[in-house]
Amino acid sequence: MRFTLTFVALTCASMAAGAQTLPTNPVLQPKAVAKAESLKAEKADFGVYQIQNSLTVAPANLATSKVAEVSGQAIVQAPQASTDNTLKANTVVRNLLTGDYGVVTGRLSVLAKDKNALSALEQQFGLKQVKSAGPRIALLQAPAGADLTDLLQSVRQSGLVSEARLDVLEKRNKPQ
Repeated sequence: MRFTLTFVALTCASMAAGAQTLPTNPVLQPKAVAKAESLKAEKADFGVYQIQNSLTVAPANLATSKVAEVSGQAIVQAPQASTDNTLKANTVVRNLLTGDYGVVTGRLSVLAKDKNALSALEQQFGLKQVKSAGPRIALLQAPAGADLTDLLQSVRQSGLVSEARLDVLEKRNKPQ
């Protein structure tokens, strides 16, 4: 028994001495963390999206110089950059997580609290039902020219919905 304990102690001591003399592998060394001051955070206008006032949407077959293409629509440089920061249908936005461009459709996906809430939403806010998936889930089109940020906030505060989200068309990624 005494021999086994001595052998274990000698083995541990030799391993510790060997570990101290080994050269360090640079791959395994911890990397320095970037300073917070050097990171530039971009501010999102809604959700993870930032409005791109210098871009507009055009039919893909008529566009000459495309910045991006989303669902058959070309995103091009606007002739004159807009100073209006209201979110309306066909506004071009950029996803701050992926960097991809998208187009706001002017539609809201809603989960109503009950089956009568959808018709109440349509009447109260002038929304039109585009598609429904059951008695409580629907895709609703906002009135033309509506400020979607204010509309979304009003719909959420109405007490008629459990959840409401703006619909944004983005590039569809395919599995590799």
